[in-house]
Parts: sequence; structure tokens; C-alpha cells
Amino acid sequence: MPIEPCPLPCDPAAFAPQLSIEAVEAHRRQQQARLDAVNAALGEDDAGEIALDELVRSARGALAAHAAQAWSEDFYWAGLRAPQADGDNEPAGALAAAIAAAFGDTRRLRERFDEAARQLTGQGWIWLVRRRDGLAILATPESVTPLTGRDTPLLACCLWPHAYAHDYGDSRERYLAAFWQLVDWKAVAARMS
Repeated sequence: MPIEPCPLPCDPAAFAPQLSIEAVEAHRRQQQARLDAVNAALGEDDAGEIALDELVRSARGALAAHAAQAWSEDFYWAGLRAPQADGDNEPAGALAAAIAAAFGDTRRLRERFDEAARQLTGQGWIWLVRRRDGLAILATPESVTPLTGRDTPLLACCLWPHAYAHDYGDSRERYLAAFWQLVDWKAVAARMS
């Protein structure tokens, strides 16, 4: 059985106006292409027998890159939700305390995260990760993920053109502003455990 992408946390149209349905569908097509490459490399007998995160840790070369990208896409989508009508979207509890300890407050976290995104040359990912000594921001090029290191990923932002070009052209700034309105802080908090 082939590896399939995880379901989206909501209907693709629900991400609007931050992400158009066309942008979500284009993004998902890219993810499916990565999974198709993984499934083809594994063959029918082995596809679906190993979890993507384990494949990211154990595979090498093109298979590892395709698996890492597909896993990162699933992780990205699972950390988002439809924008809320009241606009209230702030972390709470232990996550809020960890953010305050590491960055001062959520506004400063966003500023540092956005700055890391601006400084990343080319395509890749920006991550909020948990380390032994607290939270940190990590920028990774191409399909590199925190899974192969000691960091625990909590939140991912896709900086590949297929994530934002349809709606925002080459403006990462506008895409990041929209991204923050979609972050599901409850999902991020659940990943801290």
C-alpha cells in the first residue's frame, strides 16, 4: 500500500483568505509528487511498511530527500488551522511560558522567525524547535529537517515557492503574515509533550 499524505486539518477552502484553494491544491500536488517518488523508490512491496519519519532518519540520497520533504509537508499542514473569525491566535500555558523564556513574548518570536525566513537563501524551512535548554528557531535548506538531529520540531513554515508563489508572488513577508494567522498553537503545544 503506498504512503499517502496525511489529511489536511480542514477543508482546503477554509484556509482562505490567507491561502487560496488553488495555492493549497498546488502545494498538495508538490507533496504528492514527493510521495510518488518515495513510493516508486520503495516499490509496491515496501511502500507503506515504514513511517515517513523513520524513513527520513534511515534513508540516504534522493529517497531521504523526498521522504524528508513529504514528512515536512505533513508536519507543516498539521500545525495549521482555518483562520478564526475573532482573530485570537496566541499560545497559552506551558508553550506560552517557554516562548516567553526563550524570546520574551510571541511578538519577538515572530520577529526572529520572520528574520530567519528572510535570511534563508533559496528554498527550505523555518522551524520552531525544542532543545534541552529551551526553544529555538532553526532554518534548514532544501529538504533538511530537525528529525536527524537532537531538536524536537514544534512548528514548521514551508519556504519553497510552491507554498506561497501562487498567492504572494515572491513576497515571503506577506506569506509569513498570512502564515501566523493560520498557526494552530494547540497543535504546537501538543508537540511539546
